Amino acid sequence: MRKKKNRIVVGMFWGDEGKAKLVDFLTKYADVVVRYQGGANAGHSVEVDGRRFVLHQVPTGILHPDKICVLGAGMVIDLPKLVEELQSLEDSGIDWRNRVRISPRAHIVLPYHKVIESIMEEQEKIGTTKRGIGPAYRDRAGRIGLRAGDLLLGKNHIIKLLDRWLDIAGKLYEKTFDAEFQSPSDVASVLESSADFLDRAIIDSTKFLDDTARNSGGVLAEGAQGTMLSLNWGTYPFVTSSETTAGGAAEGIGIDLRLFDEIIGIAKAFCTRVGNGPFPTEGDENLQKLLRGTGEHSYDEFGSTTGRPRRCGWLDGVVLEYSTRINGIDAIALTKLDILSKIRPLKIATKYNNFSAIPSTAEEMSIAEPIYEEFSGWDDDISKIREYDKLPDGAKEYISAVEKISKKPVKYIGVGPSRDDLIVKE
Repeated sequence: MRKKKNRIVVGMFWGDEGKAKLVDFLTKYADVVVRYQGGANAGHSVEVDGRRFVLHQVPTGILHPDKICVLGAGMVIDLPKLVEELQSLEDSGIDWRNRVRISPRAHIVLPYHKVIESIMEEQEKIGTTKRGIGPAYRDRAGRIGLRAGDLLLGKNHIIKLLDRWLDIAGKLYEKTFDAEFQSPSDVASVLESSADFLDRAIIDSTKFLDDTARNSGGVLAEGAQGTMLSLNWGTYPFVTSSETTAGGAAEGIGIDLRLFDEIIGIAKAFCTRVGNGPFPTEGDENLQKLLRGTGEHSYDEFGSTTGRPRRCGWLDGVVLEYSTRINGIDAIALTKLDILSKIRPLKIATKYNNFSAIPSTAEEMSIAEPIYEEFSGWDDDISKIREYDKLPDGAKEYISAVEKISKKPVKYIGVGPSRDDLIVKE
């Protein structure tokens, strides 16, 4: 029998739910933390001993000594940015060497991809981070991408693949948009240098992950973004380019999904969204200011990657139920409950007036009319509370509503930005 649980942590809304904080907490009970999709477009923020760490590609487990961190095959990795991130961790006194492993099957974000995404964003206004994520995934599907394992075969091999990319895709963008691309030799030099810095980190870990999950347990799978940004199940086309749901873990890691004991969904106590796209419960200007904050605090609602102010609104119970079902959620972590103190009354959307379920198109989702249930709320500062029973009745009522809508227990409650600002509800 396994000594430790294997878990998946997944965002239930449009990202920025506070996944990193819970992963940081659960890492104590894990041996391996693996990121299964996404790239440098995600920003995971964790506050440890008064210091704020923003991780974009490295799993949150890196902040715990002796934990192995794996960048899975489902990721698209910006190698120079990864080197910067690891160097920053090293400068902060965190030893990452011999602890970070990169799947040789993970695709590489090229400078070419960033050029393309900047062009496409001007055309489509999806609200991307312009980090090259979408074009990198597009090339993966089109079978013209470059993978981490290719970097181990030398500069000439890298140049050959880059030349092929320019012949197939580059010429089209040069002709249509007057795009300019770096020479393959220059790009290959940067990639080769990055691979040298990473030393022996590029290594196939699927057997290691399978053995760990199957025998001792303690594999913690960490997703990026959230369910409503899923390529398949989100508000398409205002989505990311990978599978952000729990189902993406099997593809992005390469182990049997049945080995996972628990899927934990992260739901912020109110909804936020960055960039364009439908957002049924988006609040008016006054509510958004209350929920977002001014930007002076690290926990205010401004993007960790872009710094863009997040759109804010009431909790959407329709999305909550949908996400619970799509992911097969076992338990919920409700984060940033402390932000709702002194906001009265509170509201949760329990249904849409004009749709019986989540619409499949962005056009329909953009005209969804939420019907709200009101809650009395509370005035107390709950940031120092560590026991569920000591929460004010208004907070308990709100948590109970989340449990009623999702039909799942709220197991963890975030009441502040620090790793210790957490209530475990037994």
